[in-house]
Amino acid sequence: MRDGARLHYLSFGRGPDTCVLLHGFAMNAAMWVPFVAPLAHRVRFIIPDLRGFGRSHKLPLRELSILDQHADDLHDLLLALDLHDVHLGGLSMGACTALQYQRRYGFGRIRAYLHMDQAPCVLNGADWQHGLLGADQDSQLGAWRELLQELEIHRGKPYGKLPRRLRKRMWSGLAQFTSYAFHNRGMRLIGNLSRHERLIRRVAPTANWPVYLDCLRSYMEDDYDWRPSLSQIKVPMTLLIGLQSRMYPAIGQMHIAEHVPHARLVQIDNCGHVVPFEAPRVFLRELGRFLAPAPALPRTRRARIASPSASASVA
Repeated sequence: MRDGARLHYLSFGRGPDTCVLLHGFAMNAAMWVPFVAPLAHRVRFIIPDLRGFGRSHKLPLRELSILDQHADDLHDLLLALDLHDVHLGGLSMGACTALQYQRRYGFGRIRAYLHMDQAPCVLNGADWQHGLLGADQDSQLGAWRELLQELEIHRGKPYGKLPRRLRKRMWSGLAQFTSYAFHNRGMRLIGNLSRHERLIRRVAPTANWPVYLDCLRSYMEDDYDWRPSLSQIKVPMTLLIGLQSRMYPAIGQMHIAEHVPHARLVQIDNCGHVVPFEAPRVFLRELGRFLAPAPALPRTRRARIASPSASASVA
């Protein structure tokens, strides 16, 4: 990267086309492997661990805004690997990174963009009530602000030196946040396991634990409203929307079509925020369609797709 840091990424597959996929908060590059493996015989996948996560966890943040950092890192990655005409996809925080990259650098190197369950504006306001956590935003962010203030005074300490009560509150807060990611009851029960420190630390390393504070602070304070820049997206764009998403209400995500009229909206019934996990068959089908040769830009189309447990209808 431009600061000399070495960002970790996975590279596998073959073919003339390249696809870069960006993971969500508290996830890592490996989450994509089971989903993209069936397509690796015809597509090359470049999948980074975003700074602060996975095997890039220990990298220091050089930007105050974590999404500026991730956008800069994505730009440096594309430059370092000399990637052009790329299929780009992002889920949640990865989608935020893609939109921040587009705002800062444009989509000149991007052939098509796959946007997965992310609103065009994070914080609610007088003209917007469909941001992170929807109607629960004020109450949840208020609780997180209190926790961040208590943890901030311990910045610089090894994780093991944090007071046990604060460590417990941190993972409990993460479990509560994770519960918004799932619609399926079984998946929500699995998400609740994140309150157990020994389990969650296998997924979310703690050597650079303040990065989680920096990420949450950035979401609460920085300008993550991409509505003004969305109209500059001219490449083919597909939106995968979980109709039961509690992390970002579906109605807010659909507003993206007002700014990107050629976007294709895929609305998935019985599905929450983490589309690949709650609707894997739909995701695989749509990923294959996304990676197929692109037709001429269509007018806005809205497809309503049911997950395997529900009936399908087309609107």
